[in-house]
This record gives sequence, structure tokens and C-alpha cells, in this order.
Amino acid sequence: MNTSRFARHLGALLLILPVANAQAQQLEEVVVTAQKRSESLQDVAISIAVVSGAELADLNKTQIADLSRLVPGFTFSEGTSDAGRNILIRGIGTNSFSRSVDLSVGTVVDNVASGSLSGSVLDFSDVQRVEVLRGPQGMLFGKNSSAGLLNITTYNPTPELTAGFRTSYGSNDLVNLYGYASGPIVEDTLLGRISMYSNTMDPIIDNQYPGGDDFNDRDEWGGRGKLRWLITDDFDAQFNYTHIERKHTCCVAALRQVTPGSVADREGGPVGPKNDKVLDNDTSKGETKVDIYSMELNYSLGDYLLTSISAYTNENVYGAARADDYVRTALPLNDSFEKYEQYTQELRLTSPADGTITYVAGLYYFYKKVDREFYRYIDLYGLDLAASGALSVTNLSKTDNESFAGFGQATWNITDRSRLSLGGRYNFDQLGHKQTVGSFPGTLPEAPPGSIDQNDHDQAGSWRLMIEHDIAEDAMVYASYAKGYKGPGSNSLPSGPTSGEVFVDPEIPTSYELGVKSQWFENRLRVNAAAYYSTFKDFQASAQVAGAFPPIFFLTNAGELETQGVELEVNAQLTENFAVQGSLAYTDATFSDWPDAPCYARQTEAQGCINGTQDLSGARMPNSPKWSTYLAGTYYLPIPSMPFDAFASLNVFYRDEVQFDTANNPLLVGDPYNTFDLYTGIAAQDGSYRVQFYVQNLFDQFYVASIGGQEVVGAEAAQILDYTYKRRFGVSIQMDW
Repeated sequence: MNTSRFARHLGALLLILPVANAQAQQLEEVVVTAQKRSESLQDVAISIAVVSGAELADLNKTQIADLSRLVPGFTFSEGTSDAGRNILIRGIGTNSFSRSVDLSVGTVVDNVASGSLSGSVLDFSDVQRVEVLRGPQGMLFGKNSSAGLLNITTYNPTPELTAGFRTSYGSNDLVNLYGYASGPIVEDTLLGRISMYSNTMDPIIDNQYPGGDDFNDRDEWGGRGKLRWLITDDFDAQFNYTHIERKHTCCVAALRQVTPGSVADREGGPVGPKNDKVLDNDTSKGETKVDIYSMELNYSLGDYLLTSISAYTNENVYGAARADDYVRTALPLNDSFEKYEQYTQELRLTSPADGTITYVAGLYYFYKKVDREFYRYIDLYGLDLAASGALSVTNLSKTDNESFAGFGQATWNITDRSRLSLGGRYNFDQLGHKQTVGSFPGTLPEAPPGSIDQNDHDQAGSWRLMIEHDIAEDAMVYASYAKGYKGPGSNSLPSGPTSGEVFVDPEIPTSYELGVKSQWFENRLRVNAAAYYSTFKDFQASAQVAGAFPPIFFLTNAGELETQGVELEVNAQLTENFAVQGSLAYTDATFSDWPDAPCYARQTEAQGCINGTQDLSGARMPNSPKWSTYLAGTYYLPIPSMPFDAFASLNVFYRDEVQFDTANNPLLVGDPYNTFDLYTGIAAQDGSYRVQFYVQNLFDQFYVASIGGQEVVGAEAAQILDYTYKRRFGVSIQMDW
């Protein structure tokens, strides 16, 4: 990465700011709820990246995957269905096909923890802000969150009547629609808000098979309703309901490299490092339906606030993995039906914010049930061994996860300038796992048949110690030491009954962090930075038996890993009409101790594979670029005698080389890339409307979202592509009343 270029740009920014600030306005205060109370971002001793809903709308970013281009160090990994999606922060995230393992990066929407990423927002249309909390966050939020947290806040009902809509149209027939209405239903007593959205997009992967379906489209809609009842001056209740539906053909990878003479090679489909086409007579379909109900009660006890949050989530996720880049396939084809039910209850007491000692304390209950039916079909016609459509394995699993916890955090205001905080949580987890795997004669089953019915439990504490000191009126330094926790998980893969590892041990992170949060030049420049070092013991991950056909996956504890790095965020209002922001993340995430890791496909003894295992101690973690940066500048040009301003914004994103494979296959490495996005248009001075034209990936820089492979049929590498893997154009209109 050209780090010297970024440093020169930042240095120039700092040099010109004292000259420019005489005509600049102040930066707006950023309010977060990272510690279960509303606070200024600059007062919270945690590394946090915040993206406002307005910024997401202006940049036409509508889904979680888009955050990876706005928040360096945040990585999103797509799956073959919504249930397989994954988030990584500081290079750490759960990469497992086992649906009964919790994610290392948690997601909380409107104070409700989500047990799976498919149950969180699929769309950012009605989002007020997104907080990316780095490092262990399970002390205060839900359960687990051993690597970080995505804390999402959507808009609440307003006492004034407001309404608005937003629509955009882009390349590939991308259409985003959103509308909302908010205001009083019964004056001074009952407030309401309703919002709806729809997102559609044509497939981005072209299928060259005559009459075959193209792949990787977008077709989803949803809505959210909120009612707030102001019962008395001291007591209010809010009821929230969210519905999400999504159908898509996802997620097909285009062949990048094949083995000469293999099945993949004989099929004659498109292959190449910039390939975005397939040749396939079948298709993959996915469908997700989510309903989330929650009720939040707030009761003021003098200066104290008692809060109760009850929530129920119901998810149904269907995935039919059919397409695999071949006309006559030799790869497994899947059907999966997954049903999630989750109930959470939180009771929390928040003290006044101005005492010598302030605190948040509470009790938490979590229950999740996952029912999964999985069917694998093997079509061996491409190998001339059997007729197509043979059912090779069935996998029926039921998992229950119940957790009880007490949590709290107290802050001692030692002096006007120094503070000491201690937070902790004690968890008791119970797991139940039932599974039946069946295989059939005459096929190639990926696992022996068997049944299992077992239970497990665990109890453990997690805690965080923080010390803060104000070195100036608007500058604070802090240090923290945290020990996190992610509870045990069960192996719901077909290997579960016979792998010997039905349950995996808890995942235990230990994290050290030093940081500074500062504002300068009368709050026209904001500079926040953090340095960290974290270790993870018994990291939970899926692994694959090298060379096995069909693929054999199993759940394991991947020894120890560590991640260390630096994060920097700069915001500056250079003049009244010109603002810039930049952020940088350096992430060094490695397996520190994994001597018996699985080999990658076709790995030789000379390459380190001995008796089916390799030593990955010191090797790179998957999906974790070392360097990533984001730089944006926006200029507003007032138009004389007109009620609107013209504007132009240029955003630059850079991502370093990425290893996508847990086993560190050198063929599954993505090249570094950088993209430029340009936005220009007009915006009303009173904020009532905005019309813009945009170009994403202005210079048409090809890049991959991820790379995988299936060596047994010669598909050495295949790549999944983002929507903006090539230049895209669009126009958007936004209006608010």
C-alpha cells in the first residue's frame, strides 16, 4: 500500500487547517450508545467508527456489505445463503458452515441482539446511524461479541409530522425505493412511524448456457413500524415490528483457474482472472423471511432510568445451491431449510450521568432454537459414474442455546480530568444438540450415518478495565484491558455425529488497547486513533478435509490467533463549504498457534502438508487485508439567489491483498485494489431535497469480493464479485417534508 501518499495527504490537511479554519464552521457532535447511554463519541473510551444514516443515503449505500468500503478494518463475507453471511472486525470473525455457532462479531438493532446475521437489517434505508465497536463488547451487549459489535439504531417516531421518500436508479437496473411517515397519532400521547423499502437489481453474473438463468441478483422488500406510547411523564413504552423478505439467485462464483484435463476444464466454460461469466444449466436460489417484534419500556425513578427490552425473532432461510459452473455437474447440490426462533429479555438500570460514580447494571436472558434440514444431491453424470440426482446425505439437526447473564459497568470520576471504569459480565450457557445424518448406498456420502443427542453447559465471566485522562479541554487519552467470551458451539455439519467434536470449547479473547480522541481548532478538526493487541484462545472455525469428495467439513477450535494494529480517523471542516474525512486501518491478524491445521487441496509435503495436516502457526487469517483506507472530500457551492447549493464529492477506497482461505491456499488470494466514487448534484439549503448523479468505481478497477475453490473437479479458484466490480452509474432523488 502507498502509505506515504496517505500520510502526505493527511499532513497537508493539518497544515492548511489553521489558515482555513477562520471561515469554517464546527463539526457536528456525534452521539453514540456504545455504553448503553447516549454520549458524545469523543467521551467514550472505545475505538468506534460511526456512519450516519444521512451519509449512507448520500452515498447510496443500502446494505451491510457496503460498510466494508466506508469503515477500514471492517470486512463482510458473503455466503451461499443469508444464513452464511459473516462480519469480521480487526481481522476476526466466525467462518463456519455450522449454523449452531454464534458469530464473533455481534449485531444489535435497536437494543435487540441478533442471533444470526440474516436476522439483522438487510437494508439501511431507515437507519439513523451505524456504530462499529471494535474489540470485545460482550460485557454490555447481548451475549458473546468476542471480536466486536455492529450497533444499529433506526429512526424513532417524532412528535412533529414528517414524511419523505428516496429513490435511485443505477446500472444493471438497480432500483432502490424507500418511503416513511412519522408523527403524532394521538397528540402528546401516541407517536408512530412507518417505513417501507424495496431493492431490486438484475443479475451481475452472465450465464452463457442457452436459456439458462443469470446469477447474483437482488430482490428484497421490507418494512418497519413503531408506536411510542407516552403513558406518563415518567413512563413510556415503544413497540417495534420489522418484516423482511428477500429472494435471490446467489451466490455463484465465476471460474478463475482450473486444472488442465479436469472436469471443470472439459466443460469448456469461461475461465480467467477477470472472468464474470459462467456456463451452467442449473440455478441457485435463496429465500429469507424475517419477523422481529420488540417492546421497550422506560421508567424514570427520579434521576435513574429503569429499562426493560423484550424481543422475539422468527427467521426462515431457504437455500438451494444448484449452480456450480458446469453443464453436467460433478459437484454436490444442496437444499437447506433453516428456521430460527429467538427470545431475549433485558432489564437494565442506568444511573445519572453527573455523579462521582456512574453505572449501568442489568440482567439478561437469551434463548435461540435452530432447526435445520439439509439434503445433498450428487450428480456424477459429469464423471460418467452414475445417473444424476442421487440423494447422498440427509442432515437433520436441532439446536437449543439458552443463556443467563448479569452485567454492569461503573465509572469513577476520580477528578475532573481522570476516570476509571470497570465493566463485567457473568454468563451461564446451556446447549442441546440433536442430529441425525443419513447416507445412501451407491453414492459418495460426505459423512457416515449416525445420530446424536447431547447437552453441554458452561459458565464464565468477561470483564473490561478502562482508564481515561483529559490531556486538554477537547483531547482524551485512554487505555483498556479486556477479557471477552464467546460460549461453546455445536457441530451441526454432517460430520457432527462421528467427528468426535460435537461441541467446541468457548472462544476467549484478551485485548489491550491504547487510544486518543481529540478535537482541535475550535472543533473543526477531529482526530481519533487507537492501537491494539488481541489474542484469541480456542478460536471456533470450520475446516475441510483436504482432497475429500464430496467435501467433508468439521467444526474445530483453531488453536490460538492474534491480531494487532492501528486505526486512525480524521474529520475536518476546512472551510464553511469544504469538508474532508479519512480513515486508515492496519491489521495484522495471524494464527499464532495452530500446529495441526488441515492442508489445502493438492498441498504437497514440500509445501508443508504432512499426514493430512500443516503447521499454520504465524500464517495469515482469512478475509483480513493488512491495509485499508478511506478518504472523502465534499464541496458545496452556493448558487446566488437560489434555494439550493451545488455539490461534488469524491470518495477513494483502498484494500490490500487478501488471503481468503483458512488453510492459506496461495491460489485463493485477492489482489490489492483501489476505487474512486464520484457524486455530484444539488441539495436544498433547508435539507428538504437532494438530487444527485453518481459514478461508482470511476476508473473501472476490477476486483474480487472473495475467492474459493473445489479442487476435486479441478475448480482451483472461483471468484465472487461485488456489484461495483466494474464502473456503475446512477441517479438518486431524496425529498423530506
